[in-house]
Amino acid sequence: MEQQAMDMRAYKEMKGVMGNVLKELIETFIEYMPGQLDDLNSAIEKHDTELVFGIAHRIKSSSNSIGALGLAETAETIELLGRAGKTEGALEHFSELGEQLTEVTTFLEQELKSLNTA
Repeated sequence: MEQQAMDMRAYKEMKGVMGNVLKELIETFIEYMPGQLDDLNSAIEKHDTELVFGIAHRIKSSSNSIGALGLAETAETIELLGRAGKTEGALEHFSELGEQLTEVTTFLEQELKSLNTA
């Protein structure tokens, strides 16, 4: 079974642990990720496997930290391609990554609104 982009159980656990830091973490994630996606796309197009590996690794780590386990899983797939010195197939996974990021960002923006009104 494919992992959902945002794992609600993981997010709720993290939310309970993070407390007041959560808002800042969400804001940073929302601000940081579009640029990372742009950089990853550029690295894939240039067939720069070292850069693909590094950027995908950062996306995976950031996604795990916010509970976006499905997003992290897709990033890891791209990371492993880069580690293996390949970019073949990376664009297909990149497309999925973009869709998942949109889903996660939409959820996090709603969460941020609820945190701001709480």
